[in-house]
Amino acid sequence: MPGLPQIRVHANLSDLSPDSHDALVMVYSEFAGFCSLQSAGISRAIEAVQPFAKVDKEFGKSVVLVPTAAVGGGRLILSPMGSLADDTDDVRKIGDAVKAGVLRATEAGARRPAICVAQGLPSADEVADADYSRWVEVALLAALDASYVTLVVREHRQSTGAALEKLESIDLVVVDGSVSAGELDRAVQRASAIETGRRLAVDMGYGDAQ
Repeated sequence: MPGLPQIRVHANLSDLSPDSHDALVMVYSEFAGFCSLQSAGISRAIEAVQPFAKVDKEFGKSVVLVPTAAVGGGRLILSPMGSLADDTDDVRKIGDAVKAGVLRATEAGARRPAICVAQGLPSADEVADADYSRWVEVALLAALDASYVTLVVREHRQSTGAALEKLESIDLVVVDGSVSAGELDRAVQRASAIETGRRLAVDMGYGDAQ
């Protein structure tokens, strides 16, 4: 079983060097709210999408790739997760948005995507029963799930000598300071352990009539 991509976590977008990633996946709740953010680093991404938003009122409401020199690899991926303010919303919406964004990045040829959840998440005081305490693990597991290559495909590529396209690394940027450095490190360890076990289980249980 191949190893997991290298996982790195950062507290600011400015910590990302242009050479460390070849796509930036921006995950946000509402596009208008995303465009109003003032955080350093995010403003460059916002400037890059403004020309598209001016001519398309639906822009930013679905996953889209924006070519721009403002981010590493020239690939900016917008991946909205929708509102988190309803009592039926939960952390799975973050996972869905991260996975969709990483899949779009890999389709475009990226192998070292960075992920930024650009907007703060609601607290239990803001939304009843809201629990986003494990959102870092959910985001990482979603990105790792998007990078998984099935056993049959890996064996076929190996037998034919074809290159196996897989992610080399995943960077996750936490911009709101809601998670401490120590907790981020522990979240990476937990997500890596869970994903390693999941991949082993999927490989062992893969159904192939041949």
